[in-house]
Amino acid sequence: MDYIAWRAGGARVRLCGHEVFVRIAGTTTPLLFLHGFPTTSYDFDEVIAALETRWQCISFDFAGFGDSDPPLRYSYDHQTELALAVAAHAGIRRAIVVAHDYGVSVAQELLARRPEALELDGMVFLNGGLEPALHRPIFIQRLLAGPLGALIAPLVVHRATFTRSLQRVITRPERFDFEQHWEAVRARGAHLRAHELLHYIAERRVRRTRWVESFADRSTPVGLVWGTRDPVSGEHVLDWARSARPDAEVLCLPVGHYPQVESPAEVAAFIDRFARSHTP
Repeated sequence: MDYIAWRAGGARVRLCGHEVFVRIAGTTTPLLFLHGFPTTSYDFDEVIAALETRWQCISFDFAGFGDSDPPLRYSYDHQTELALAVAAHAGIRRAIVVAHDYGVSVAQELLARRPEALELDGMVFLNGGLEPALHRPIFIQRLLAGPLGALIAPLVVHRATFTRSLQRVITRPERFDFEQHWEAVRARGAHLRAHELLHYIAERRVRRTRWVESFADRSTPVGLVWGTRDPVSGEHVLDWARSARPDAEVLCLPVGHYPQVESPAEVAAFIDRFARSHTP
C-alpha cells in the first residue's frame, strides 16, 4: 500500500510525553516491529501485510522519526521506554521482536534489561549494528553526525540525497519506492533533524559491551535475516553474529541493507516459521 494508506491504518497516541504513530494489525500472538534509520515503520508494510492474517503485528515510528513527535532528547533509553509503552498500549505482555538497523540496538537494550513488563519470546534481527565496532556508516551519516551537522542538515537532507544514499545500500532499487518512503521520512520534519537522529553512532560505542554481552546470552532465541550485499552492516556483521550466536536461525539473502523491502516474501516466511517455533 502507499504511505497515506499505511498511515490511515494507524493512529497517533500520546506515549512517553509526546504523540507517537502506532499501527496494530491482526490478532492473536504479537510481533513487535522496530524500524531503522532514517526511515520508518512503513519499511515493514509488505512483511506485515503477509503476516497480519496469522499474527498481531504491532509497529510504530520511533520518537522523532516519521509521524512521531521528537523527544526532548534523543537516546536509546527513551526509544526503549517507548517500545515498552507501545507494547503496554497494545495490551501485550510478551512478544517476538523483529528489529532492523536502529531498532536492532533498541532490541539489544531490551535483551539487556529483561523487562518484567514484556517477556521476550524471541528476537529476529535484520541488518543492523549488532557489533558496533563493525558499523560502517556512509559518508552523509558521518558528515551529519559531526560538529556541523545542525548547520548542514537543512541544506543536504532532501529528496535527491535521500534517494542517492539509499541506492548505495540496496541492491533492488526497483523494490524500493523512494517517493513513498521520503513522504514517510518527512511527515513531521524528521529530515531536518537527521543530525539528532544520528545520536546512535556515538551511543552505540558507549554501550557496546552491554549490548554485545546481551546478544551473546542464549536465553532468548535469535533469528538472523541478513542482506549479505549490504555495505553498512552486511556479511561482515553476519559472520560476527553467527560466531557470537551459533544457535541462531539464519536466512541469508543476496540483497542490501533493507531485506524486508527488497525480499519481503522471504522475510515474512522466515518470521512466520520462527514465530511458530518459539511461541509458547
